[in-house]
Amino acid sequence: MSFTPDENIQKIAEAYSRDACDFFRDKLRITLDWSDGSIQQIESVLNKFHHQTKVEKPTAEIIMGYAKAFGSYVGEVYRKNHGATWGMVEMNGQKFPGLKAEIDGTLFWPWGRAQNRIVDGAENNVWHYYSQLPKKPGTPEPPKKGWKFWK
Repeated sequence: MSFTPDENIQKIAEAYSRDACDFFRDKLRITLDWSDGSIQQIESVLNKFHHQTKVEKPTAEIIMGYAKAFGSYVGEVYRKNHGATWGMVEMNGQKFPGLKAEIDGTLFWPWGRAQNRIVDGAENNVWHYYSQLPKKPGTPEPPKKGWKFWK
């Protein structure tokens, strides 16, 4: 597996991530705040998309458009909060956009994870995915969705 930094991929991801914010603002009346915890909101919407795909059967192109927007938001939140570089990941002879974490060199590709979440379901939960990525030391854990203060 290899990684090649690419500033153009970063520019594309920044634009797609703003599209995700616009979608949340315009369709859901929710403001995404670029926090680690906001990834839970992305997961919630991708869960709804997954269930809708069973009924509405969107094209692969439509699914990938949403995957790029929401995956870019996931990647940009990580990049801004923990440090990473966008570029091309090469694995098994295939190349795809992804990131390399500054902290330990972990390679990850949130577009693919978001696409798999929409298509395949909960086993590709983006919140769980994001939670497993390396974080800067001292980063507080965001509260779990539905947490209770007495537990």
